Amino acid sequence: MDFDKTRSLYFIGIGGAGVSGLARIAQQHGKQVAGSDGSVGAVVTALRQEGMTIHVPQAAAHVPLDCDLYIYSDAVPPTNPERQWLIDHKLESRTMSYFRAVGEMMKVYERRIAVSGTHGKTTTTAMLTLVLTAAGYDPTAIVGSTIKALGSNVRVGKDKQNFVVEACEYRAHMLELHPNVILITNIEEDHLDYYRDLDHIQMTFQRYLDLLPEHGVFVRNADDSESQELGFAGTTVSFGIHEPANYMAKQITKSGHQQTFVVDGHTYTIHVPGDFNIYNALAVIAYARHLAIDPKMIQAGLDQFTGTWRRFELVGQYRGADVISDYAHHPTALTSTLKAAKEWYPDKRVVIVFQPHQHNRTKRLFKGFTEAFDQADLTIIQEVFDVAGREEVQDQTVSSHDLVKAVEQRGKMVLYSKDNKHTVQLLAEHVEADDVVLIVGAGDVYLVAEQICSKA
Repeated sequence: MDFDKTRSLYFIGIGGAGVSGLARIAQQHGKQVAGSDGSVGAVVTALRQEGMTIHVPQAAAHVPLDCDLYIYSDAVPPTNPERQWLIDHKLESRTMSYFRAVGEMMKVYERRIAVSGTHGKTTTTAMLTLVLTAAGYDPTAIVGSTIKALGSNVRVGKDKQNFVVEACEYRAHMLELHPNVILITNIEEDHLDYYRDLDHIQMTFQRYLDLLPEHGVFVRNADDSESQELGFAGTTVSFGIHEPANYMAKQITKSGHQQTFVVDGHTYTIHVPGDFNIYNALAVIAYARHLAIDPKMIQAGLDQFTGTWRRFELVGQYRGADVISDYAHHPTALTSTLKAAKEWYPDKRVVIVFQPHQHNRTKRLFKGFTEAFDQADLTIIQEVFDVAGREEVQDQTVSSHDLVKAVEQRGKMVLYSKDNKHTVQLLAEHVEADDVVLIVGAGDVYLVAEQICSKA
């Protein structure tokens, strides 16, 4: 695909985090963009306001016959009516997945940076985009969530020098990209509906690194034990807090709503909570210093980072309580988010609402989930969010009822909720002034945060 010669594009599943970003980049390059999605959410509404024609729901009749390129979200199966229409009309040569399309597009850029890992991809990609911008690199970027400072999940540069993309490991999609810089935040067991086990995940990440050209750069987390076996013969830049690394955070202090630390003699401050965000910032600092970017410019970029949508995002207040929305859907991320809340709000009672995402993940990581709520004062666990096209019948046996019982056995205050409406009722009964309420999960539970804050 020669992206520069493509004039019209149709996106199937345009409401997805990455797909919407690619659609925006195409439109800003002056291309004709249209698409479809299964429902009208915040992203589809925003894209329509930006002038795109988007059909909801999806149907074969919506697909134009004369597009130069058809791009589908990797979450859209071949049985989708619009994808099936393309197959029936023998248009496969003009059809590609989102990740393949991004891989083709990024080939024309000189510096191609992919941010991967189990946790922290979105924040690290966003921070890096802002730091490169502050340093005058004028990057084009696709991020998996809206960067508050930009009001968008994309940034479009004026040249073909720097491209930054959040590279998801689900179904090994990152193998379809063509980076010459790979930054890996960490590796853990996840997406076990695709990967056999942790060894399979590590092996896939090694395949990913093997695709790096000799002159490429690998930025790695020295403190992440699962990354230590990964090898790259070219330039490797390491970061960390505990294990020896090229760039280490020292003298870490947490005061008010900011964290300060020293790296290689220079002091940096970030305005987001949690040790995980120190690691995210460290990864960016390590690569930026490798590029010889001045620490003052790095700090200028970090100062602009005030968060992204659904990453420890302060949505508003409810009955005097701060309401935080977060995307965490893995036991480690839940534990880290609760720890960050306790540090950010040391004198407040923490109420967490969690909606497990996908039955398979809930079943395979069940023990980790039962231990993840130990720091919460009150836990509300909503029924598992069923992910269309990714659920096996045998996994449907697990329910949030099981998780509630297991958390209860650990001596924790925990309640079961059947759906968003029930959760709103439970919050009305239990939230007190000066609490902090975490609304957490990768499904539609974020709507609870928006609903209760709109009533505040």
